[in-house]
Amino acid sequence: MHAALAEALRRRGGVRVLDLSVAEFNRADVLPTFLQSEVDVHGSHGLFYWLRARGRGTFVTSNDAGMMLTWRPDVRRLAAVRPVGDLDAVVALLEAAAAHAPADVAFVVRYCAEDVAARLRERGWTGMRGRWRPDAPADDETFPEVILTAPVMDLPGGQGYRPVREAVSRHHGRYAYRASARPLGIGEARFIRREAARAGGYDEHEAGFTAAVLTSLDVARHDWLTYHYLSRGQRLAGFAITANITGIAHGYYLATLGVPRLTTFFLWHIYLQQRRSGAFALNLGGSETASLHKFKTRTFPEHVLQQTTVLQPPDLPPTTAGERA
Repeated sequence: MHAALAEALRRRGGVRVLDLSVAEFNRADVLPTFLQSEVDVHGSHGLFYWLRARGRGTFVTSNDAGMMLTWRPDVRRLAAVRPVGDLDAVVALLEAAAAHAPADVAFVVRYCAEDVAARLRERGWTGMRGRWRPDAPADDETFPEVILTAPVMDLPGGQGYRPVREAVSRHHGRYAYRASARPLGIGEARFIRREAARAGGYDEHEAGFTAAVLTSLDVARHDWLTYHYLSRGQRLAGFAITANITGIAHGYYLATLGVPRLTTFFLWHIYLQQRRSGAFALNLGGSETASLHKFKTRTFPEHVLQQTTVLQPPDLPPTTAGERA
């Protein structure tokens, strides 16, 4: 479905279309910008788009804006994912996509920044009117992105950081942390598939995301990515991926063993490494569930929230699709 729309936009002119591929998505220049109206957003690296599209999508760009088109088969929706760029150019690109979308296919735009959402609402776009589908899994737009801005110190003070201090006290000396600009090839795939806390419990939607993560490890380019490892002896205990093109780091994948407070310990090491490498903050992304959002905001009390929105064009009839995808 997204391929048909991409071809229609290609014929329209003034738009460049690039099919998502393992050779292209990790390039730092795959979009004309990763900022939305000069403001950092969570989709600030091609890896974000690769994972959200489960490795199947098309980059669509103009001179001043870009986004990804992808088809989500489980809910039968054609989606424009995380549009970025000059506000007027973003709106023009989205309205062109909506105008050329197949008439019998529901079109939505996901991960709209606040200024994009406000402008689209002015032009008649609306929020989703119901659920995607009664049994459709939630995605990470359900709760706002959490951007960590904590002080850069090994043990932060104050009552609010007690969970961090307790995690460090419990696991310091037991687990070793290191970071690399490329995957180390020390059993990441085995860990993700068999040993991580969620292994064996992936639903279809999450399994597609995990498969896209595994594919991303074997590509030739890893522009502006950092791979984070937690180990105990020779055993991998945690693995994560962050990216930083804009000055703010973004967490795009994280898994640990099912050990109490190990995720907190790992996240704190990742945060310190990214800040000490020049990042101004660490964006942990949105959350699918209230419990995950609560974990992020209560564990790391100094943070900024950044909301994204799912919208549909003004002429889309009422559906049973959901406010959150």
